[in-house]
Amino acid sequence: MIPHAKTMEEALDSEIRYQNLKIINHITWYDRILLNRPIKVVLALFLAAVVSPLLLYRYSFFVSINLPPSDGFSIGSCLIPRSTRLPCGNGSSLQEHCHSQCCFDLNLHVCYHRLPSRFSYIMNQPWNENITLSPRIATEPYAFQNSIPAVRLSVDEVTATHMTLTFYNSRNISLNGRRLQNKEYSYTVTSPELNIVVRASNRTIFNTASGPFIASDNIWEMSFILTNEMMYGLGEIPLKKNNTKVIYSHKGGFSSVPLIFAKLNNSYHGLLFDANDPTEIFISLENHVVVRSITNFGLKFHLFSGPEPKDIMKDVMAITGKYNKLEYWMLGVHICSEVQGLELNAFLKNATAERMPFDSHCGVQPIVFTSDQCNSNDINNIDAINAGSKLLENAQKKFVPHVSPYIRYEIKNDTDIQNTTTFTEYNVSCEIMPHFDKLMYRTPNSNEVYTGEINDFAVIYPNYEDAPPEFLESLWAYNKKIDGIVLENNFPLDEKEKDLEEMSLYLPYFSQHFKNAFNYTPPWNLTLADYNQSYLFQHNRYGNNFVDAFIKRSNDIPIWSSSLWLNSGTNINRQSVNASWLNLNNELVNAALGGVSGHWLWSSPICGDTEYFNPETQTNLCIKWYLAAVYLPIVKIHSKVIPRYPTAFVGTHKTLAIEAIGRRYSLLPYYYTVLQEGPLLRPMFYQYPASQAIRDLSSQFNVGDSLLIAPNLLPLQSHVQIRKPPGSWYELWSGTKLQGQEGDLLTLSTTDADLMTFIKGGSVILIQRKTELSASDTLLTEFNAIIALECIEENVCSASGKQFVTDGLTLVFEANAQNMTISAIGNDFMPMCDFNSGTWGYDIKLYSIYGLPDEINNMDNQRQVSQFTDLCNLEYGDNIVIKFLT
Repeated sequence: MIPHAKTMEEALDSEIRYQNLKIINHITWYDRILLNRPIKVVLALFLAAVVSPLLLYRYSFFVSINLPPSDGFSIGSCLIPRSTRLPCGNGSSLQEHCHSQCCFDLNLHVCYHRLPSRFSYIMNQPWNENITLSPRIATEPYAFQNSIPAVRLSVDEVTATHMTLTFYNSRNISLNGRRLQNKEYSYTVTSPELNIVVRASNRTIFNTASGPFIASDNIWEMSFILTNEMMYGLGEIPLKKNNTKVIYSHKGGFSSVPLIFAKLNNSYHGLLFDANDPTEIFISLENHVVVRSITNFGLKFHLFSGPEPKDIMKDVMAITGKYNKLEYWMLGVHICSEVQGLELNAFLKNATAERMPFDSHCGVQPIVFTSDQCNSNDINNIDAINAGSKLLENAQKKFVPHVSPYIRYEIKNDTDIQNTTTFTEYNVSCEIMPHFDKLMYRTPNSNEVYTGEINDFAVIYPNYEDAPPEFLESLWAYNKKIDGIVLENNFPLDEKEKDLEEMSLYLPYFSQHFKNAFNYTPPWNLTLADYNQSYLFQHNRYGNNFVDAFIKRSNDIPIWSSSLWLNSGTNINRQSVNASWLNLNNELVNAALGGVSGHWLWSSPICGDTEYFNPETQTNLCIKWYLAAVYLPIVKIHSKVIPRYPTAFVGTHKTLAIEAIGRRYSLLPYYYTVLQEGPLLRPMFYQYPASQAIRDLSSQFNVGDSLLIAPNLLPLQSHVQIRKPPGSWYELWSGTKLQGQEGDLLTLSTTDADLMTFIKGGSVILIQRKTELSASDTLLTEFNAIIALECIEENVCSASGKQFVTDGLTLVFEANAQNMTISAIGNDFMPMCDFNSGTWGYDIKLYSIYGLPDEINNMDNQRQVSQFTDLCNLEYGDNIVIKFLT
C-alpha cells in the first residue's frame, strides 16, 4: 500500500480523539461519581435523609452539644413532635436559661424535655422498697438547684383494686408498702433507669413512659400517661387537653377531690392526687399528665383499677369518707342574704304570703368572729344574730349560719392598715387576745401577728389544727341553738394586696397558675410562734382543720364547707360563683363530677353568689338556674348585693322561680332514696360507661338511676337536643315515650319555663304534688306513684322501685302491666303511722302508669288510677296489691 499524507481536518480530528482518550484514562473514581447523573440524585437524597436531620439536631434543638461521657443509659432524642413535647423547667424562651440537658427549639423559642428524658432517677440493682434512687442529672432545670440525692419509691397494695405510688425523700422518712396475694393489677419497675408500668385486665393504666422525674427543694415533677382515650374529672367532662389545674384551695377553684377517671378499651380506671402541698397538673395534647408540686415531701398517687366508674368512686370514698347523717330538711332550699336594708322579719312574712318554700336561713348576716366582744358594734351584732335565730325558730325554719374562719379585730380607717400588730395595746377584759396569741399566724422574721384584709376590715388567721376546744368556745358568743352550719371563706380568703413576683426569688417554680391561686390567700411564708414551717405546706388542710374544730364542738349538726382536702365526710359548699350562662353549665358539671367523686351532698348557689348580678339583663338566666336547681343535690340561694331569691322577682319570673322550688320539693322522696346509696346528679360516662354515643356528653345528666335531664342552657332556646340512652324513656310529667334507638340524636321542643325530664322504663318512684312551705311539711302530704313500664312485648312489662323511709323501713314496689305489689323491708312504721309524732305521709292516692297500649290509657300517653292506699296496712299485712285494670 502506498502511504499518503493526511489532510489538515483529518489530523486535527485524530488529535482531539487522542486527547479525549488520554483524559478519560486519567479520570478519578470520585469524578466518575460526580459526573454520573443517577448517582448524583442518590447522593442528594442521602444528604437530605441523613445529614440534614443531624444538622437540625445540632443547630435547631440543642442548647449545647457537649454531652457528658456515655454512662450506659439512654441519651434521649430532641426530634419529638411538637404535640408530645413537655416543657423542661420553666419552658424558657431564652436559650441561655435552658438547661444543657434539655432541648431548645430555635424557631419557637421553647425549652423542652428529651425523650427519654435525661431528668430521671436510676438504681444500681433491681427495685425493692429499700432501694435508694439517685438522680441521673445533678441539677434540676428550673433554678439549677441540686437534685435530691436519695429518693425512694414505695408501692402500697391497699386492696385488690387500689394501690398507691409514693415517691419521697428517703432522708426524711422511710415507708414500706403492703403486699397482697390476690389483686387485679400488676406493676413493673424497671432498672437501672426508673420507669413504672401498671397494668390491669390486659390494659396499661399507668405508665411513666420515660418522662421526666425531678426532685429538688420545693419542686418535684413527674409525668405519666393514663390513657390515649378520654379522661374526665378536675371539673371537666371530658377533661380538656393543653390545660392546667391547680391543687391549692382558693377562691374560684374546683371543689371536688382531685380525681381523674380514665377510659381505656371500654373500661375505666382512676387516679387520685394525694397532694397536700401546692400542686399544678398539666394535661398535654397527647394526654401526658405532668405534675409539678412545691413540696419537700414528694409525690403520692392513688391508682384504682375499676373497671367501672362506680367501682372507682367506692374505692375513693374508702379514703375520703362518706357523710351519713342526711336529714330530710337538708334537701330543701337554704337562703342567705347580705343585702343591706333587708329586714329578716319582713322577708319571712313576704315568703309566707307568696307561698315560697324554703327550709333554712343563715339569719340576719353571716358571722365573722371578733377579738373584742365588748365593743359596742360587736355587742349589737351578737344581739342581732341571736334575735334573728329566734325569728327563724318562730317561723319554723332551721337556723344555719354562715361562718368565716378569720377574726376581725379592727375596723379599717382612712389610714392604711399596717401589715402587723401586737395585742398588748388592747386592755379590754373580754378580749380574745392575748390569751390565744400563739395560735395566730405570723409574718416571717418579725414574728408578729399577720393581719389580712376582708371587706375593708383587718383580720387575723388562727391555727385551728392546734386550737384547744376553749378557743372556739371563746369565739362563739351566740346563745341560740344552730341546726347546721356553713363554713365559708375557709380557703382561707385574704383580699390584701400581695407582691407575688417576689415569690420567684424563693421558689424555683412559680407559674402564673400558682400566682392566680395564691392571690386571694394568706402569704405563703407565714409561720406559727412555736415552729418555723411555712404556712404554704399547711394551707390545703386549713379548711379541714376549721371543720374539725366545729365537729369537736357540736358533732350532731350538718356541716357544709367551702374548702376541703380529701374529705367527703363533710358536705361541699360551692362559693364565689358568678352569674353567667357558662357558669350555669359549669355548676351542673361540677355537681355531677363532685357526686361521683364522693361528695354526694354538693351545695350549689342558684344564680351565683357574688355581687356580680344584673337583674335587668340576667333575670332569664336566673330563672333557668332555678329550673336546673330542681335536680341539684343541695340548693342555696345566697344574695350579696342584689337579691336573687324568688320573691325578689316580679310577675312571671317570680311565679316560675317559686314553681321550680315546688317541683323540687315534689321529687324529694325520690332524692332521699337515691342519696342513701349513691350520688344524685350523674354524668353520662358514670351512668352508661359502655355507651360510646353518650358517655362523653356534658349536656345531659342522670338524676339517680331513674331520671334523665336535658337542660336547655342557652338564652331564648326553643329546642334541646338529646342523645337517647339505653332502654325506654318517658317524659316525666306527661308519659310521652321518647322514640329512637340508643345513641340517636333527638331534637325536642322546649320553652324557657321548662327543663326536659324523663323517667326510665322499668322504674317506680313516689312524688308529692302538694307542696307546702317546707320539705318537712311537704313530706306529710299524700304520695303519687309514677310507674314507667319496660316492655319486651305487649303486656309483658315490668317496673320496680323503692322508697327509703328510715334505716328500719324501706317500701318496695314491683309492677307489671296489670298491677303493682307494695311490700316493706323492716318494721319501723312509727315515722309513717304514728299520727301524733309521725313525720311521713302514709298514703298513696294516684297512680300514673306509662307504657301501656293506647287503647288502655285513659289519659294522653298514660293511664291514671285513683285509689286510696293506706301504707300503714303493711305493718300488719304482707303486701298491698294495686290493680291497674278493672
